[in-house]
Amino acid sequence: MNREVKIPTLPDSVATAKITNLYVNEGQVVYADDVLFDVETDKVVLEVMADCNGIIENITITNGDHVGADHVVMTVKQLTDSELPARPKAQSANNSTSDLAEQTTVTPPLFSKFNVSLIIALAVGALAILFVVGN
Repeated sequence: MNREVKIPTLPDSVATAKITNLYVNEGQVVYADDVLFDVETDKVVLEVMADCNGIIENITITNGDHVGADHVVMTVKQLTDSELPARPKAQSANNSTSDLAEQTTVTPPLFSKFNVSLIIALAVGALAILFVVGN
């Protein structure tokens, strides 16, 4: 089943909006809530997101086009969960936070830059005292 993607309803004072960024191409797989394109008016930039999982078909806009409200700009061939390929790891919010946690290392306070400098200074001071006392 194909779903039409339309320009959202614009305020009464705005006749047209400009397509500023088109993030998808024909044939690309999209997932619900992926950003498809940006629409800019004089006062706001709106992100238009996919409302279903599917494959982008028949894009009728390009960057810089001026469009009116409810203008059909592309169609999405809706896919069932069994037809949908797995979402790549880089786009998954759950995986990115766990990867970030694995990559972040915590430096123990004993070995922070300040404490290392303090330990070296104390060691040099102790050696100086031993040298003076020994002479």
